[in-house]
Amino acid sequence: MIIKVLIAGGAAIAALGSTVALAQTGGATGSYAASAISSGNLTEAERVLQPASRTDAADPARLINIATVYARTQRKAEAREALMRVQSLPAEQLELADGASYSSHAVARTLLARLDQR
Repeated sequence: MIIKVLIAGGAAIAALGSTVALAQTGGATGSYAASAISSGNLTEAERVLQPASRTDAADPARLINIATVYARTQRKAEAREALMRVQSLPAEQLELADGASYSSHAVARTLLARLDQR
C-alpha cells in the first residue's frame, strides 16, 4: 500500500482538527507543487499540477492539491469537481505532516464541506 504524505498549510479543516492538507504527489514535481501552494504561488502550482496523463488524473493527492489551488483562486465549481473525482476513485491513505493518517475520501469530504461554508 502506498501512503501519500499531506503537507500542512492554509485554513483549518475542522473535521480533521488540522490545517488544510496539501497532498504531496511524489517526486520532485510533487514537492515543488506543494511548496508553490504553501508559498502562495498558485499560478505556478496550478501549472505543475495540471494532469499530464491519465495516471495523473486519477491521483487523489494531485486532485486534492489542484482543488486547493482552485478554492484559493475563487473557483469553487472546479474545486468541487476535483474533490468529487477523489471520492469516485478508490480510497488511498494519506498521511498528514504530523503523522496522522486519513483516507483520501475523508480529506475530500472535509474539503467539500469547507467549500460549502464559504
